[in-house]
Parts: sequence; structure tokens; C-alpha cells
Amino acid sequence: MILIGSSGNFREYESQRGIWVQISQGNEAYIAYFCTDDGYSTTVTVEQGSFASFNALTIRNQLGETLEARIELSNALLPSIDVELENGWVTLFDQEEYSFEGNVSVASDAPIGTYTVPITLYASWNNGDAEISTCPLKINVIAPQVELTKTLIDGNTTVHVKTNQSWTMRIEVTNYGSEKELVIRDVIPAELEVDLNRTSATNGTYTFTRQGIGNMGSTHMEWRVTVRKGESEYIDITVYTRLNPAGKQEFTSPGTYTLNEGAEIAGYGIKTDPITVEAVKEEDCCHHGGGCDG
Repeated sequence: MILIGSSGNFREYESQRGIWVQISQGNEAYIAYFCTDDGYSTTVTVEQGSFASFNALTIRNQLGETLEARIELSNALLPSIDVELENGWVTLFDQEEYSFEGNVSVASDAPIGTYTVPITLYASWNNGDAEISTCPLKINVIAPQVELTKTLIDGNTTVHVKTNQSWTMRIEVTNYGSEKELVIRDVIPAELEVDLNRTSATNGTYTFTRQGIGNMGSTHMEWRVTVRKGESEYIDITVYTRLNPAGKQEFTSPGTYTLNEGAEIAGYGIKTDPITVEAVKEEDCCHHGGGCDG
């Protein structure tokens, strides 16, 4: 007779050979699994918009014979949180240990909080099978531990129309959490050109790609950078006004213009405000405290 237990608390099964095998709770069991002092298989802390890998559950075969085992998540509805555990059966010889791996992906809109995910251990050996409710997985979702800023470090915020102007902007990212590989994107509007000779980053690689047709497309920036815990990295981008297709110097008419759409960390939902400047006619500069240039 084979007895399939519905809980890790069941004590015994009767095999076809009439041998009684004690199966007790936790790390004293013949099929042992290990829990932390607070009763979880492990605790994973993940920031909104990020991803983490972890050891989901460690088991040990103490049956005295070869064991096959696998684990599954019990049905758990997690808001904007995707948890995957290692698939398939693994074979453990007597006294062998094995740690099942897992991954968790947290969307940027996932609610901050603590989530408990039940884990079920399935085991099979020559004379029996077992289904054991183990200690659950604990997931802590926290706010992103990164900060993104964008500042104008050179250039005027009020300028004459139809004059050649340039500005230098700094995008800076600070990481207060664990080391991260980040992708930061921004868009430079069509009126401006990027001066690559005056653009540089403290770390990482960056690209600028022109979108659209002819000289009227915007420029899309992508900066890939690794930021260690407690450190900051930045990129300085210099832009200048283009000549439009009619040969006129941008900005051709008075108004408020953006130097960028706003830098954004991909997948984190963190975005800066755009930097704006005002273009005025020459005779209007006196109304701006003499702040016009050119």
C-alpha cells in the first residue's frame, strides 16, 4: 500500500514490504527541508521594477535510499509579482542535499509590502510517494533604492531666437541598494543636435540614434551602466541648436522649448522632468534681467 500524505505533518506510511518509515516535520524528517529561524524557506527582498534570483528551498534525503523530488508553488495570487521555481525532478542519493533555485520579477507598479508564497515538496522513492507542505517563501517588495536626477550645468535658460546656442545637461544616478545594471533612456527633440565630442560618461556605454526622416527627427539616447551600492555615475550631454531644412537657426520663433523629454530608468518607472528654456526676440531680453545670450 502507498500512502500519499497531504501535509508535512504526516508521520508514517506503510510500504508493500511492511516497513514503517518515520516522516516527521522539518529538518528532522527522513525527507528533510530547512527553514529559517522565523519559519520561511528564505526571505527575498526585491525593489519595485527589478529582478532577483534566490535559493527557494534546500532539502536533504535521509531515507536511506535514492529519492526523486521536485517543488511547486501553491496557488498564490501576487499583484504584479512573477515567481518561478526550478522545474522538473531531481535525483538525490542517500544523505545528499539539494537547493532548488527560483527567480522573482517585480513590476514597477507592484504594491510595496510582504508576501508569503506556500511551497509544496513532492517526493518519490521505491516504496512510496509524499506531498509535503514546507515552510513558505517570503518576498519583501520595497521602493526602488535608486535616485535619478537631471540638471543643466552649462547654458542659459533664456536665449535669442535664431541664434546658435548650446547646453550641457547631466544625468546622474545614485544607487542605495545592491549593485545594479541599469538602462537609462532619454529623447533629445528635433531642434537640437548632440555634440558627441563634448559628451562623456563616468562609466558604462551610451548610444545616440536619430529617429524620423531627414533632419527633423528626434535623437534617442540609451546609457547602460553598472552602479555599485552607495555610488553614483553620471553622463554629461552637450546639445546645440540645429539649422532647420530652410537653413534657419533653431529656435525660429519665441516660446518655451525642452532640451529633453526626461531621463528614465527602464523598468523602474523613475523619470526626471524635462529641462526647458525660453526663446525670445532680441528686444524682449530686457524683460528677462539681461539673461539672454547671443
